[in-house]
Amino acid sequence: MRAGERFDVCLIGAGIIGSSVAMATAQRGLKTVAVDIDLSGRLSSSEKNAGGVRATWWQPVNIRLCRASIEYYESISREVGFRQKGYLWLYDSDTWPQALDHVDLQRSLGHPIETLTVTQVAQRVPEIDKLDAIAGATFSPKDGLINPNLLKQHYRAAALRHGAQFVDRVYVLSIEPGQSSVRLGLWQADAAMPDAGLVRLMTEDGPGEAEPGRLFDVEADAIAITGGAWSPVPLRLAGLKNYSEPIRRQICLVDSRATNFERYGMIVDTSGVYFHNEGPYILAGYSPPEEPPGYHFNYDGDGFFETEIWPRMFARMSCMERLRHVTGWAGLYEVSPDRSAIVGRAAPRIFEAHSFSGRGVMQSYGAGQALADLIATGSYGALDAAPLSRERFERGQQVFEALHI
Repeated sequence: MRAGERFDVCLIGAGIIGSSVAMATAQRGLKTVAVDIDLSGRLSSSEKNAGGVRATWWQPVNIRLCRASIEYYESISREVGFRQKGYLWLYDSDTWPQALDHVDLQRSLGHPIETLTVTQVAQRVPEIDKLDAIAGATFSPKDGLINPNLLKQHYRAAALRHGAQFVDRVYVLSIEPGQSSVRLGLWQADAAMPDAGLVRLMTEDGPGEAEPGRLFDVEADAIAITGGAWSPVPLRLAGLKNYSEPIRRQICLVDSRATNFERYGMIVDTSGVYFHNEGPYILAGYSPPEEPPGYHFNYDGDGFFETEIWPRMFARMSCMERLRHVTGWAGLYEVSPDRSAIVGRAAPRIFEAHSFSGRGVMQSYGAGQALADLIATGSYGALDAAPLSRERFERGQQVFEALHI
């Protein structure tokens, strides 16, 4: 990337979403560059999620974007570690009627889904031997698990083959829209920064303490803000309202010597705990409703496991009595007011795809293709993400997504 260089589109943020959009715009012949302060993604949500992929949602636009993504992942399954072992979702008496109300919609949009009685749940997963509070379940065989890092690398490799550039250690200092282009003021660090420096850069207005690097400008016909939880700063630079907030999500790796869940996909309990097999261990997560917003990356370790994970898993399965905590991590969801992504044209020459509320990996291909069509042609193509436009918040037409974990 040279000072003064001009691009058709510049993406601010190159995680799973930015990389997918870069692939899609480059495939359409647009001169594309994606800039990121840390291309390795040490603090990226792309690297810290549970790897689940599902189209089991209640909003049509979310189902469609996930279905399109799943169909693409099927075509590259070996490359990205996509295993379609399904999602088993357990419902209590309050949520089961709502789940049944949405089954016809899901099927009409091409998402195969089964409904299970409590007895059928126990037959399908014998380890689930405590059936209290289960009113019914759904099983979606096309859903599954994926390696998010491999998927991100796939997007980047495809983008590079079509001429896109990915530029590391770049921080956006200014965004100045004009009549024919957008001028970006950039700073590029001379070397990789520590995690604390990255958090400071991505949550404040500038580099803060002096760091060695270079200042330069580039121009683009259009820009897209694709920074996930780090999008508020470029949104502010562009004069756009930020609707979302980062929420910490913690995931544990646990050891249960009594059983192995390798033959199952993701299981979501009525309590909200979700888990799947992960190598020799079980990956388990839970989202406490009282979690405060903020850029928090501390993992609470044994305390989180003992308070939030183990009691819920043992309450459902006797085989989890001696469940042992191994390790874990914390990452961020960028959660919008209605828990659906914000995608579309934000202002003249400024586009966005962020705030996926934990759905980034699941929708990354579909969202990337949809936004690329909008950037390249001025309108959506086969995938219409118009319901996810930021204008919905002003119009009072929120796309509230209930199946949020």
